[in-house]
Amino acid sequence: MARRAGVAESTVSRALNDSRLITDPVKEKVREAARELGYVPSRQAALFARNRTFSIGFVVPTYESFPPFSRPYFPALLDGAVTGAEARGYSVTIVLNKVSRPIKDYFALVRSRTVDGLLFAVTPSDYEPFLELREAGLPFVLIDNYHEGLSSVDSRPLSGMRKAFSHVWNLGHRRFGYITGDMRYRNAVDRLAAFEGLVQEFAVKSRVIEGDFSRGSGYRGAGRLLEDVDRPSVVVTSSDRAALGVMTWCTEHGLSVPGELSVIGYDNLYPAQDMLPALSTVDNPISMSGQLGAQLLADLVEGKESGPVQRWLETDFVVRGTTAAPRGAS
Repeated sequence: MARRAGVAESTVSRALNDSRLITDPVKEKVREAARELGYVPSRQAALFARNRTFSIGFVVPTYESFPPFSRPYFPALLDGAVTGAEARGYSVTIVLNKVSRPIKDYFALVRSRTVDGLLFAVTPSDYEPFLELREAGLPFVLIDNYHEGLSSVDSRPLSGMRKAFSHVWNLGHRRFGYITGDMRYRNAVDRLAAFEGLVQEFAVKSRVIEGDFSRGSGYRGAGRLLEDVDRPSVVVTSSDRAALGVMTWCTEHGLSVPGELSVIGYDNLYPAQDMLPALSTVDNPISMSGQLGAQLLADLVEGKESGPVQRWLETDFVVRGTTAAPRGAS
């Protein structure tokens, strides 16, 4: 093609990539030669030449007991990440985060130009590996997690949980139970802190049971809370899955929801509205977190942000069928 256009080979590459170093007449001469020879530029080669893949890695944890996308949280997050990435011209590559996966694997993914950067979903509060990635200059963003000096997108639990408290307090509830998430994770710690602060703010009685976000921990926690003589009239949980566990326990033990117990979940994932009764829950903008995370990562890759950048979303509350006035309230 260089011979047909009468230019150097390096000029052909620059012209086809629309380099500003090449004049418009020379670019047109090269394009005409390409058309005559039936040449179709390789997009992958062009991306490689620019040292970019226009792909981001979406890192999700793997579990022995269930596939990573069998629970609604990860599909919701992925939906947002794909939407955000596509808006910036990026594709998304799913990377399974095995427990034993060494940090060097993530270096390799970026340095081998497999992806331009990484989105980490649902990571425990062990930040040493991420500090290593930051020191190495690899672009990445934490979603639903945060740490000083690291780029992240997360949602504050307090606004949505305060609306939940206000809703049931106005209904007449004064005895609250709470089932925590997995306390190895920052969002579980923050949700518990918000609950404890609201207990003081609304001057209500409370009892806290440690859980792990799972349906099973909600079921077990319900047993511990509701077999107590002075049992709560409302149980607040750290996840919709835990709330489903509470409702299952109530069904098996003849306790009606919301007639004898009100239940509040957290996340507002799609199963919440399909439960019977439909679940009142804190609305956690999970898809939006994924979308903003992908866009922030694109900004870091392209140098539009130098990092670290922390972006925050607010939670809300959705009233459905699992909350009502406590029995005996006038």
